[in-house]
Amino acid sequence: MTSYADLLVAGTRRLSTSMSPRLDAEVLLRHAAGLDRAGLMIAVRETAPPDVRARFEELIERRATGTPVAYLTGTREFMGLSFTVDSQVLVPRPETELLVEWALASLDRFDHRRVRAVDVGSGSGAIAIALAALSPEPLDVTAIEPSPGARSVIERNRDELLPGDRHSRFRIVADDLLTDTDGSFELVLANLPYLTPEQIAGNPDLDAEPRMALDGGADGLDLVRRLIAQLPGRVADAYAIGLELDPSQVRPVVTLLEETLPGTDVSIIRDYAGLDRHVVATRFQD
Repeated sequence: MTSYADLLVAGTRRLSTSMSPRLDAEVLLRHAAGLDRAGLMIAVRETAPPDVRARFEELIERRATGTPVAYLTGTREFMGLSFTVDSQVLVPRPETELLVEWALASLDRFDHRRVRAVDVGSGSGAIAIALAALSPEPLDVTAIEPSPGARSVIERNRDELLPGDRHSRFRIVADDLLTDTDGSFELVLANLPYLTPEQIAGNPDLDAEPRMALDGGADGLDLVRRLIAQLPGRVADAYAIGLELDPSQVRPVVTLLEETLPGTDVSIIRDYAGLDRHVVATRFQD
């Protein structure tokens, strides 16, 4: 007879080449069995029903061939919130939480004015919805996303995660960056595609994710440069801007922001691995 523990060992072994084989196997086993972590720990020595074993083995094989765990379970936790994700959107990464944490901390600097926030290239809506859900006071939040499929994912996450007043102040816009979106913003956040074609081709773990959410052109900065060029006149008199990037792009983007928005205070946030990951630019009134 095959126990849950046996399945967990076998799944971990099958995923030995992944970055987190034990965690991936546990998450997929819990999903197949409909158990939370505590439930799995209680049942771990029990015999797994045949249907659970079959579902788990199918999930393990799909993971072993490159499908992200989040696509297999249909969810991803981000900032303590459970987001719906599918193959139409990029899977939210842990390091992006640092950008949201910085944005939330920046809200105190606006002297209680009504903050208008925008997330450019919103994908699943993780940044925009986490900001809207976790801000101390309701914000006016705009999620800009050109992909119809991704916008449908944002809509579902908005409806599931935002209560009435925060839901009503959250809008989803189809736009090419800030080209046609009305208004100016105090808070601008963006995790735009920033990988080069070579980086994408060299990482098979990215094969299942949408190319348009990854590919930033020859040097990865095509969309980032265009967005920065749009910022003058689109930011309010006091503002905070946060961009997620590849570590190799951080220093050039610091220079570009300083040249485009003179007088802006530009700094860098490192990720959990100690790598330069986010460029943040602020100007606040004294």
